[in-house]
Amino acid sequence: MTNPRIDTVINFLAAQMDGCAVPPSNSAAMRELSGAIQSLHQHDSTPELRELGLRALGLAIDRGRSGIAAEATLRAFIAPGGGHA
Repeated sequence: MTNPRIDTVINFLAAQMDGCAVPPSNSAAMRELSGAIQSLHQHDSTPELRELGLRALGLAIDRGRSGIAAEATLRAFIAPGGGHA
C-alpha cells in the first residue's frame, strides 16, 4: 500500500526533474504538496521518512541512469559509423 503523502512529494520531485514548472503558489497542486509535507513533518514517522528518502534516492538514481543512457544513445548516433544515414 502506498502512502499518498509520500506519493505527492515524489510526484512533485519527478516533475521537477523532468523540467516541469513549479505549480503557482495558490494552486491546488501546491496546496496538496504543502499539505503533504506538513503532514509528514507533523507525523514525524521514522518509517515514513525512511520510505520518502529511499524513494527520492531511487528517483534520482533512475533519472541519472536515464540521462546516461540517453547520452550514450545520442553519442552512438552522432559518432562516425553510428549506423545512421
